[in-house]
Amino acid sequence: MGINLTLWGLALLWGAFLGLFYFGGLWVTLLYVRRTGNPKLWLGISFVVRLSLALAGLWLVVREDPGAFLVALAAFFIIRTILTRTLGRENRGKTHGHQS
Repeated sequence: MGINLTLWGLALLWGAFLGLFYFGGLWVTLLYVRRTGNPKLWLGISFVVRLSLALAGLWLVVREDPGAFLVALAAFFIIRTILTRTLGRENRGKTHGHQS
């Protein structure tokens, strides 16, 4: 039972995709919520959909190999850090939560 580098490589890509979906979806939701009349509803729906799909995607990996799951999970959070730094840079100096 050795390390399957192909599986781990696919897990890395899959985790990055799930991270882009989850945190990118959060970003889009926050942009959209500012224009809606019922932000709690949209935030709740978005959270449930994003979390369900991300957990289902990670479950597919953990069933194959626990090591690949850890790789996918690491990629998921690396994408979070990358998106936070790049998208956060666009809003530096702006007041969060302030609607004009």
